[in-house]
Amino acid sequence: MLFALPKFRARMPVVIAVDAWILDIKRLSVLTQQYYTRMVKDFLMQFPKKYVNSYLSADVRLYLNKIGLNHENSSTNNHLKALRSFFNFCSENYNNITNPTFGLKKRKEKMPHRPFISKIDLEKILSKATPRQRDIILILAHTGLRASELCSLRPENISPNLASITITGKGGKVRTIPCNQTVKEILSRSIQFPKNRKSVYIACRNAGDVSNLSLTPHMLRRYLASRLLHAGVSLLVISRILGHSSVRTTEIYLGIDSSFLLGVTDCLD
Repeated sequence: MLFALPKFRARMPVVIAVDAWILDIKRLSVLTQQYYTRMVKDFLMQFPKKYVNSYLSADVRLYLNKIGLNHENSSTNNHLKALRSFFNFCSENYNNITNPTFGLKKRKEKMPHRPFISKIDLEKILSKATPRQRDIILILAHTGLRASELCSLRPENISPNLASITITGKGGKVRTIPCNQTVKEILSRSIQFPKNRKSVYIACRNAGDVSNLSLTPHMLRRYLASRLLHAGVSLLVISRILGHSSVRTTEIYLGIDSSFLLGVTDCLD
């Protein structure tokens, strides 16, 4: 990897390893970099050691248990994810370092409440939205783009015939999203994309407020996913469109339970 020090170092100082790791995760989004760095530094402050080689699984377990006393399992799992990123980097790049996060399992998370917006409510919002708000809402609802991804959209991300959008999303993952006629019509007018996430959130919130409804960019991602699912599109395809790392993430994202399976085998009769 880039920025890694030679493997012959017998003992790796924590300070040097952290600096190298921070450079290595520059490929991730700025928010993820900040998130990971804050969590790793918190762990290192609570368990100060001179060398990375000195850390044990017991240290990580104790830290996660302390986090778990005042936080939901989802937050504890995020801390584990950040520590795993750091120690994976160290074990892959430096000699004599055993990854102390190896074998540690994520904690079972509660199904979070994620509000949906219905097609009827969305149409109500669109009927009262300004042209600018309408364009932003429709692109998000028909592509599943995150707010940050919409802001980073450039003409070179759009195919010449407006058939698809190729975007680099969360975690540096590149994905291609097909454009339906609604999106093509908006793109053909060469709209000016929002410059920051805040403007996207404000556009959605203000449009919803006029109709006394709540609306966020994230709700529009879930709107797209649920509509595709009920239209018969496979979870694998939906997962790829959303940029999820696994189908399991999409299942949790949509809140799918066993009731959704009722009647699915009727087509075999």
